[in-house]
Amino acid sequence: MPLEYIAILLGAGSILLGFAPLVPIQVIGVALGIAGIIMSRRAVRADYRRDLPATVGLVASIAGIVVSGITPLFAVIIAIVQAAV
Repeated sequence: MPLEYIAILLGAGSILLGFAPLVPIQVIGVALGIAGIIMSRRAVRADYRRDLPATVGLVASIAGIVVSGITPLFAVIIAIVQAAV
């Protein structure tokens, strides 16, 4: 399987794991997002004609990192607000 499609799959998996209810699973989502970024950059470096699918993988991986990183932050904020009330 070409690297750019692996990057897309890693990015999509990272987005999906961002909505998991457990923080360790969300950390795995961040790791998948980082791996997706690395794979998409390697795909472009190997063959410049793979730029469009590799860019899709890059965007999906960045979105997965954001979702997987922000969701635990929101969970902590909600817990603090509930404790204060």
